[in-house]
Amino acid sequence: MSLEVLLIPIGIAAIAAIREARSTDLCEKCKSTRIKDQDLLRDALIAMGATRLSLGQGRITGDSPYGRITFQLVGGVFLGRVDGSDQDATTSMLAALDMSVGVLLQQRTVESLHARAAEMGLTLISQTSDNGDVQLVFEQA
Repeated sequence: MSLEVLLIPIGIAAIAAIREARSTDLCEKCKSTRIKDQDLLRDALIAMGATRLSLGQGRITGDSPYGRITFQLVGGVFLGRVDGSDQDATTSMLAALDMSVGVLLQQRTVESLHARAAEMGLTLISQTSDNGDVQLVFEQA
């Protein structure tokens, strides 16, 4: 058996281990979110007032109303924190992020329903109340 046959799989395994170790080390003191999609995370952060976002593969950093923020994709889900702050600041920021994601997904769903209703020859009327609920009414076009 050749030495190359042994070294290639060992090298691949070592690189994978180094990448995994870096990804978890880069987000020390992070808390888990339910977000798996980086584009959704970026859009939700912008909606809640985040600026100067820097996007990398599986990583987002930027400024927010809560301070400097860091998000890292670990195990298929994003972890996030407010850099240099206590856990309460991170918890508050993640609660605001969760609400921002919910509003964003609701808007995207209503837009999708409008398009689908138009394809079916229906008109979809949406009315948003003060508490954020959306009432959908279909009308024959």
